[in-house]
Amino acid sequence: MGVGGIRGHDGQPDVILVDTTWDNADFFAYQLAKRGLNVHAFTQHLRRPPYLRVAYPYRSHVIEPLACGPSDSFQAMVERIDPACIIPCTEAALYWFWDQQDHIQQRCLPNVAPAMRPLLLDRALLLENAAAWGVSTPDSTPLTSLDDCRAAIATGLPLMVKAGRSIGSNGVALCRTPDEVTRAFEEFFPTGASVSAQRFYVGPTYLAGALFVHGEAIHFYAGEKTVVWPPLTGFSYQMQSAGEPYFTSLLQSAQTVCKNLEWTGLASFDFVLDEDGCFRFVDFNPRNWGSADATLRSGVDLYGGLVRLIRDGAAGPPTRSTPGISHRVFPKYMFQPSGMNAWRRLMGLRDAPWDDPSFVVSEVALEFLRSASRAVNMRKSKKAAEPAQPQVRPS
Repeated sequence: MGVGGIRGHDGQPDVILVDTTWDNADFFAYQLAKRGLNVHAFTQHLRRPPYLRVAYPYRSHVIEPLACGPSDSFQAMVERIDPACIIPCTEAALYWFWDQQDHIQQRCLPNVAPAMRPLLLDRALLLENAAAWGVSTPDSTPLTSLDDCRAAIATGLPLMVKAGRSIGSNGVALCRTPDEVTRAFEEFFPTGASVSAQRFYVGPTYLAGALFVHGEAIHFYAGEKTVVWPPLTGFSYQMQSAGEPYFTSLLQSAQTVCKNLEWTGLASFDFVLDEDGCFRFVDFNPRNWGSADATLRSGVDLYGGLVRLIRDGAAGPPTRSTPGISHRVFPKYMFQPSGMNAWRRLMGLRDAPWDDPSFVVSEVALEFLRSASRAVNMRKSKKAAEPAQPQVRPS
């Protein structure tokens, strides 16, 4: 995709974000808007109710589900805004793009070549190709039957059973018993995606994320996931930026994959460190990732580089994460389910993006509203479940 040069009526580029339903999408929009872009949303719903949209970063929005096939309303939005680029914020949005008209697909960042799309639709196929490119991947067994499950179990437990389209902890099961392997296979296999059983490595997990241009990591972050929920298989709640020799190893593996994918855009990788000190590539996220706010504290100009790429067609100069910087992911660390107590959760405010106070205040207010709504609904459910009291008539 060629980017740069298309400007809105105010002289600044317009960008459409597709599917802003995840909490990191609003943060992403704030970062682009504060750097001068006109940001618009095409999404199933906006996360905030109207009374919490003060200083909301979207210039306009269209509410519509991501239905199969070309979208007339999205085409009309693109024609009206004439954006410099369109950025999918979820995997579902990226796959949806491939059903849209060719001229719309050309504006997508990333614009994935048709030959590469099967690799994104099936993570097992991507890992197989990555191994052929020289990147270490987990030892794994494809699962297509219960006999395959028994063969995988015979190699040793525990196992990570994964669906080909796993996202975060969805489609991933850490299986410690033969029954758990079978149940995970029976749950994932009917979805139509491939299923594989990967060897479980007990080492720490790492994330590597960047803005890539033709496979080169221009603005690169690498860090250890020091707090994850659910444990071992879930989302990153706290990160610590990596130093050498880990940093270079992660950078080389990420660039090898992205050069072969011909990738221009944001993306992140998940790695696990095995007992021999080797990183195993376990997953690829073709989008802005949930803990990308860690790039700000560690000195990676991820969003500034993206804006320069959109505005001028060049993302440099390159930046790299400073090692040893710990970061609590906001608002996930504070509000998403975890085993942490309330006092520990409050520490998440330290790492909130206070350069955008309206974002922080709105996210806290939104969570309080959700908590109050949940409490009211629980009381109503409890009251509805109580047996009716008999009516006693006075004699």
